[in-house]
Amino acid sequence: MKKIKDLKWEEFSLLDLFVPKKGNQKNMNSLEEGEIPLVSAKKVDNGFKGFYHVNDKEIFVGGCITLNNDGDGGAGLAYYQPSPFALDTHVTALYPKEKMSREAMLFISSCISRQSVLFGHGHSINSERLKQMTVMLPAVAKHAPDYGFMEEYMKKTEEKMLIRYKKYLSNKKLSSRLKLINTEWGEIKITNLFDIFPGVRLTKQDQKPGKKPFIGSTDNNNGITAFCCNTNASEDKNVLGVNYNGSVVENFYHPYNALFSDDVKRFHLKNHIGNKYIYLYLKDCILKQQEKYQYGYKFNEQRMKKQVIMIPVTSKRTPNFAYMENYMRNKEQLLLNRYINKRLKLLQEV
Repeated sequence: MKKIKDLKWEEFSLLDLFVPKKGNQKNMNSLEEGEIPLVSAKKVDNGFKGFYHVNDKEIFVGGCITLNNDGDGGAGLAYYQPSPFALDTHVTALYPKEKMSREAMLFISSCISRQSVLFGHGHSINSERLKQMTVMLPAVAKHAPDYGFMEEYMKKTEEKMLIRYKKYLSNKKLSSRLKLINTEWGEIKITNLFDIFPGVRLTKQDQKPGKKPFIGSTDNNNGITAFCCNTNASEDKNVLGVNYNGSVVENFYHPYNALFSDDVKRFHLKNHIGNKYIYLYLKDCILKQQEKYQYGYKFNEQRMKKQVIMIPVTSKRTPNFAYMENYMRNKEQLLLNRYINKRLKLLQEV
């Protein structure tokens, strides 16, 4: 494969390569939670804002590039979108005029994003500026992008990263090297295992836009229903957020600072600092009680305090936190290695 510095580069008009289609979601605060990812003019997370319910006619087909027209630090950034999505009005979808691979669009997205320093709130990408936008790309001939090189380059880059991470996993002292013997199980009251704290009511109208996750009683998106900059007594981290209203008993681990609604309780381990592995293990132990709580039998605070769960215990009948952590570390390594091996196989077969 040729080196980047040895390539012939040429300036291409963006609209010679793509057909633009502007986003149509004007008022995101009015959208209900759903299953369709919404792409907004963010500077992180591939532009992803959350999952919402939108009309089928408003869904954009995947296999394109999204370009932020403006935004707080996100103007001019481009992302490859592989699957169907909803699109904010501050973003334009770019659909290739000719067949283009995922890798080629990832390469072009990076080249477009390098120009983001030219744009901002005072200089957004309107329709006229979009017509004038160009991008520097490898070329095989005049006005012919070298899609073959772009695809090969991105595959090689991905392969190198996967091999590097695989090596990192094999060198790291993870629990797959530890012997996970069969453990004893025992019953324990939730209140004997956790200190339970309430959330605080915060309506949509009172939420101020920001970067802090707001945790509601949903069953998806790790419980995050919005992002805000508010502050109240519910702000917490390294905790399980457990729904006692809405999607009852559903719970998620939150290692980051977040605000919690009054429909969500905060579970802190007693006598143990806890970490993501232990909390994620206990998440599933709690979730196994979900079937007994329905509309006619709420998971209210009184029942929550009396609820018993089954967990691994030591010979002294205390919670076996070491086993929980090692078990989850082991699972994590197995799943990561499985994904890496599968992806490497696909890359090497092409």
